[in-house]
Amino acid sequence: MPEKRDELEKQLRAKAEAAIRTMLTALPDKADLTMDDMEDIIGKMGRDIMRETIQRVSEHERVEPLEVICQTCQASMQMRGKRKKRVVTRRGEIEVERQYYVCPECGAGSFPPG
Repeated sequence: MPEKRDELEKQLRAKAEAAIRTMLTALPDKADLTMDDMEDIIGKMGRDIMRETIQRVSEHERVEPLEVICQTCQASMQMRGKRKKRVVTRRGEIEVERQYYVCPECGAGSFPPG
């Protein structure tokens, strides 16, 4: 497990460094730079890094549930393969991929958190 965390750390560091390089490249000449400009540029960089970090952490070491119970009829649900879903977080929108489950009794679908 530590190797996976080390790899995640490397990926996150690389994304943060790329975002910093992009921000520095986009900085206008200091004579034209206001405090509002600095806040806007740095704020965007921070949001981008935060969203990417949430995305990477949500993909890291995900454990599938052993059993998913249908909320409608309480039957044990069946896996139907992985699906992608857009999720709106407090910090932005990300895409997650998880198992999708379908109830053999009532047909309800579930995309459990994970």
